[in-house]
Amino acid sequence: MRILCKGFNLYNQLHQGKNLQGIVEEFVTIYEEPHIEHFLLGHTMTVIVTDNKGSINCENCNRRENLILPNSSQIAKVTLSTTNLLTLSSTGDLFKTSLNDWQLVKVPNFIVDTNDQIKIITARDKLNVAYSAKGYIYSIPEKLNFCNKNIVDLQAGREHCILLDRQGNVYSFGAGTKGQLGTGQLDDEPNPVLIEALAGIRIVAIAAGDWHSAAVSEQGDLYTWGQNSNGQLGLAASSTYNESIVSVMATPHVVDISDNSSDVNVVKVACGSKHTIILLENGYLYGSGWNKYKQLKNENVKEYYRFTFIQDYSKEKVDKILCGPWNSIVLLK
Repeated sequence: MRILCKGFNLYNQLHQGKNLQGIVEEFVTIYEEPHIEHFLLGHTMTVIVTDNKGSINCENCNRRENLILPNSSQIAKVTLSTTNLLTLSSTGDLFKTSLNDWQLVKVPNFIVDTNDQIKIITARDKLNVAYSAKGYIYSIPEKLNFCNKNIVDLQAGREHCILLDRQGNVYSFGAGTKGQLGTGQLDDEPNPVLIEALAGIRIVAIAAGDWHSAAVSEQGDLYTWGQNSNGQLGLAASSTYNESIVSVMATPHVVDISDNSSDVNVVKVACGSKHTIILLENGYLYGSGWNKYKQLKNENVKEYYRFTFIQDYSKEKVDKILCGPWNSIVLLK
């Protein structure tokens, strides 16, 4: 498997050497391993897990660490915020590693029910969220007023979180001041609520940026909502800015993806801080939003307000697309 990255590189997290601009303008291979289980890219570091046997490789320009979970525990999930790495073991234990001292510390158990354990985790700047096997959501350590045993994915933004269940329903909670909850309002929601605008549409993939959100339907449609001040929702009629572009969209809107072929179904989506990338069924990678660090295209365009073609991966087998805060990432099998 190969990991290709582009964009912000001030701390040499892309292994391309430091330069004055701190930018990698084109996709480059930064890792090539037979098997990669987890990969995360933050502002200052990379995290890679090549198997589930308890070893986590963390690296930036100043330091390289190989973190080992205690008691030969296996790794189930990893997630990265600005200040901490959270690791979930296969036994449901949660560990926090501060990016300041790189010490692996077990998080005190916050689940009262001894027959329940953490199943999924996600984190961003101000949120650490866990989902338990019995269907409960925790804004760690607080248990929220919500229960759904069919949740399959959680995605955290800077101050909000979106949830996807097995039936294709999407829920959200947290800060809503920039429309990122998709409720049609700008109010905060302390507990997960159903996004009514997507009810009846079977959603198969979700993603969250700092203050925006995205979802892909079973039919291959892309929906975006939230902050749009940098074009990250891709809703404009053209790629360039004009005064008619809305800065906040509080309700999910379907996005028109322009392509020369008829095969424009979206199959994957990922969100950075202020940009969004998608993979089409034909293997084309598109993106919209902030481009200061060339995380979308190697052009002197600061922002794209409509999804624009980035790269042709039709002859490759794309496993995943991901984003760092100011990076775009493609994992090839």
